[in-house]
Amino acid sequence: MTSRLRDVLSVTVGAYLCAFGLLLLADESGWRDIGPRGLVEAGVGLFFIVLGVLAVLAEARARRVRRRLSQTFGHIRSADGWSVEDGVLRTVFGDIDLDLRDADLPLGETTLTLLCWVGAIRLRVPHGVGLEVEAQSFIGTVDVLGRREEGLVRDILVRTDDYEEQERRLHVRISTVIGELEVVRDRG
Repeated sequence: MTSRLRDVLSVTVGAYLCAFGLLLLADESGWRDIGPRGLVEAGVGLFFIVLGVLAVLAEARARRVRRRLSQTFGHIRSADGWSVEDGVLRTVFGDIDLDLRDADLPLGETTLTLLCWVGAIRLRVPHGVGLEVEAQSFIGTVDVLGRREEGLVRDILVRTDDYEEQERRLHVRISTVIGELEVVRDRG
């Protein structure tokens, strides 16, 4: 896949999903009694609209950073001694599993964006790193530093009390359409 195709693919897919959802919704939103079948079809239309909007928003967020790793199918895992820098990691169908306890985190603030359409995202951060996490899940479970929410449209922000005082700070944007999000920081 060329870099140009990779740059426009998420926005294009998002636009098509929105258009398809609008067509389904328009087909069932006449001035007549919709009935149970029409409600289901309208719900499917709204689902595709939301899915498309999420794809476009995720791509807009990802474009702010130059360093990106994309995987359509499969898992993304951290390597031993990984040198962490600002970046975006994303997968469509698969998991993202990052253990930063042995990673080389630079001084100052590092921003990571982790995106997964269908799957799980797990992040383990060492003690002594300030952590700020923005987590969103359309359908699934979000568990960030012990704060757990389940269900539809979960959106939470968690920041450690010592965030500003730490020499190394990690700002994480983490998002999935369908799946689980988990962020754990070692107690030390």
